[in-house]
Amino acid sequence: MLSDEQLIRRIRRNQNRDAADELLRRYYKEIYAYTYHQSGNMELAMDLTQDIFIAILQGIASFDERKAQFRTWAYRIASHKITDYYRSRTYRKILAETSLLPEDAESNGAVNVPATDSLLEQVLHRDTIRQIMEIIVQFDSDWIEIFQRKCFEEQTFTQIAFQMQLPENTVKTRFYSMIRKIKKEVRPNEN
Repeated sequence: MLSDEQLIRRIRRNQNRDAADELLRRYYKEIYAYTYHQSGNMELAMDLTQDIFIAILQGIASFDERKAQFRTWAYRIASHKITDYYRSRTYRKILAETSLLPEDAESNGAVNVPATDSLLEQVLHRDTIRQIMEIIVQFDSDWIEIFQRKCFEEQTFTQIAFQMQLPENTVKTRFYSMIRKIKKEVRPNEN
C-alpha cells in the first residue's frame, strides 16, 4: 500500500486519477463525519465534504509535508470550508428562512434526523449548534481552528500548540475565552 506522501507525489507529478481516488477514499469517511458533527445535517455535510475534497485536490501542490501531516492539512481545509459556510450569505439566508417556518415544517423530511431522537430534541440540538456556530465565526480563524481541533479532533492543548506554533498558554486562553463566551450567550430553548 502506498503512503499518503507517495500518492501525493503521483498526483502532483502526472495528476494520477487512481492516486487521487485512493487518497480521497482513505479520508472521506472521517472528513464527512467531522463535517456532519459540526453541521448536524447529512446533506449539508455531503455537500461540504465534496467542496473540501475539491479544495484539497486543487491545493495539493501547496501541501508541504515538512509543516504538517496530510491529515492535519486536510482538517485545516475542512475547518476553513465549514467556517466559510457559516459566514456565508447562503447560511444566513437559510437561517432566516428556517426561523420563519412553523415548527412542524422542519419535520417534512427535508431535515434528516436519526429515528431514535425525538423531533423536539433534534430541533433543540440544531438550534444550539446554530447559536454556537454564530458565536464561533465572530472570532479570528486561528481561534476557530483551536476550537475545532480541541472539540472535534479531540487534540490536546500541547498538540494544538505544537501544530499551530503557538505557546500552549495562548491556546488554552483562547479556547477557554471562547467557551466562556459560548456559555454566556447560548440560550437554552425554552418551550
